[in-house]
Amino acid sequence: MSNESAAVYLPPSDLNPWEGNPRVNDHVVDKVALSIERFNFGAPILARREDMMVIAGHTRLKAALKLGLEQVPVRLLDLTISEAKALALADNKLSEEAQWSAAVDDVLRDLDMEEINLEGLGWSDDELAQILEENEAPDTSFGESDVDYDQLPEEVEAITEPGEVVKLGNHTLYCGDCIEVMKGLEDNSVDSIVTDPPYGIGFMSGSIDWDCEVPGEEFAAEAFRVLKPGGHLIAFAACRTVHRLMVNVEDAGFEIRDLISWLQWQGFPKSLDVSKAIDKHYGLLKHEGAGMLDVTTGVMTLRPHTKPSEYSHPKPKHPEAKHWSGWGTALKPAQEPAVLARKPLEGTVADNVLKWGTGGLNIDGCRIPYGDISWPGPQDADLSNHGEVGRWPANIYHCPKPSRSEREKGCEELPTKTGAEAVNRKAGSKGMDNPRAGAGRTAEEVKNIHPTVKPTNLMRWLVRLVTPKDGIILEPFCGSGTTLLAAELEGFNCTAIEREPKYCDIIRARFGGMNG
Repeated sequence: MSNESAAVYLPPSDLNPWEGNPRVNDHVVDKVALSIERFNFGAPILARREDMMVIAGHTRLKAALKLGLEQVPVRLLDLTISEAKALALADNKLSEEAQWSAAVDDVLRDLDMEEINLEGLGWSDDELAQILEENEAPDTSFGESDVDYDQLPEEVEAITEPGEVVKLGNHTLYCGDCIEVMKGLEDNSVDSIVTDPPYGIGFMSGSIDWDCEVPGEEFAAEAFRVLKPGGHLIAFAACRTVHRLMVNVEDAGFEIRDLISWLQWQGFPKSLDVSKAIDKHYGLLKHEGAGMLDVTTGVMTLRPHTKPSEYSHPKPKHPEAKHWSGWGTALKPAQEPAVLARKPLEGTVADNVLKWGTGGLNIDGCRIPYGDISWPGPQDADLSNHGEVGRWPANIYHCPKPSRSEREKGCEELPTKTGAEAVNRKAGSKGMDNPRAGAGRTAEEVKNIHPTVKPTNLMRWLVRLVTPKDGIILEPFCGSGTTLLAAELEGFNCTAIEREPKYCDIIRARFGGMNG
């Protein structure tokens, strides 16, 4: 058409943003800048030829200015002011009408399996982590302990009602928001807080809101209020987010005493092979069905999640790829940290212990027996000089993730999901071949559907470490109830809070299974 032109490159300073632009876009400028930096411009900026007023592409213009680009692609249109404004509104409004189908998750997963860098596509790191399920463990052992169900399934009908208070032996389970429930607890009323809260990484597939951030200032303030002086708090987090949790806890008034690491060795290393990426960059490798096709030889290399007997690592082809052979982008996640904090003492340790019964750690009660696998360090061959008291407890504890039998004991009567449903995948889909979907993806049925079940031995050791005899433990994020079970086994009382009714059902079932 005569009133249109092909895109031309112009300095950004030649363009005049529409001063009355009603579209708010500052919050996405960084994402658009990242996309432009990686892919260049996918579409030109539209502007009126007469006065260079921007019609569409204000965000791209801001991103270009942020990147310091000297020229940007511009398509000039011969429109009146009114027509330009109408087009600007239509350009933005019509784009809102389009929606993503569920297939977008499969596309992103396929790109990830092809080791395509997903930065700059518009999805945040947390959103990508949700879709790619990056924290899933591989199938690396033989037996029940290799089953990893850390994924969310579809919804199931719950028996427990929101707001219900359930007595489980000497323990109390509240089905509700932890902050609201904690506000009803008395000051200085609990001896310890041991909890496995959201990690703030949104690592599971599907739309979830509970894992968008670590517990914040309001939680920390309530925890500080209800905990006795000298009482300890132990709270898990991810390696990438534990610093945020520590700051929130410290700002509430706690003293940060240590960082305890649970070593479990079972994380899946989500690492990009740099040499392979370079060969793909030069067109020497390409994704082909079950693996990578070497275009120079025609040899197919199967993906790492195939059987070891069928897998051979592709040798770098390009000189640059050979230079970077053996380089990756991530370490194998093998531990999960937990903050150890203490509410300040009233007076000396002796004063506080005598008044409140809190302030110390149960060292002898938490010693590691010699030869026990929960101590991952060297095991002395000659123990004749050590006696029988065991090793002084350290700030590390080793044990594997819970086995299927441990997770599901007592849950026999709960609704069943298949392994595919439990990892939010379709049976027979490509995603089911990916170990990031979880080692439990091929299981026939799953009953304990909670995404982050901790091993009972770990939680027993932690509650015993910080809770005095006959003490009260507060677990604000009870999940599937492992902390409550640990309290029962160690002879403590637990005040447990869980927001989701379906998880409260699991807690009740597991408690019942433990007590016959």
